[in-house]
Amino acid sequence: MKNLRLLLPSLALAALTASGCWLVSGQFLVSFDLPPSLVVNSATTIAGASINLNTISDYKDHKSDLKDLADCALLGKFTNTGSGSLDVVVYLTPAATPLLTTKSALDADGTKIHLWGPLKLAAGASRSVGWDESAKLFTKAGKAALVQQVKGDGQFAIYAVGATAPYSLTLEKGVAVVVIDAGK
Repeated sequence: MKNLRLLLPSLALAALTASGCWLVSGQFLVSFDLPPSLVVNSATTIAGASINLNTISDYKDHKSDLKDLADCALLGKFTNTGSGSLDVVVYLTPAATPLLTTKSALDADGTKIHLWGPLKLAAGASRSVGWDESAKLFTKAGKAALVQQVKGDGQFAIYAVGATAPYSLTLEKGVAVVVIDAGK
């Protein structure tokens, strides 16, 4: 009886090996560094970041195996450099280039999706946003759009702006991070 318990799993393993059929799945992390300092001022221009996941080897290696987005975060230090309180929101546009340079152009872009926020900051306040806080700030529609971009061409742009004008903010040492489910 003991031999039978060992024989059946061994035969199953031998059959899998012979057929070359292996079920492989897992998660991998893709991080994309944003420019060292994004400066956004509603009185002048806004700054966005073009993201091209195809420049990241892990993404390229597993792109055909992508199943879903497990988690995501936008990390960095946000500073309200204006004189009033501020709600920071982040939008995603599917087109990576050319980057929009004015809030009115972003407002007029029919493809933009509210990705993240609002992050509330008092005048002059700074906050380093970590994984847990950031993950909670993603909108449901934003996550769905991000999944579509990750599974699609992997190229998009993000813009951090104030919910209402006037505003002025900086994002320092920003990193966009996604954890992707993959499997064959």
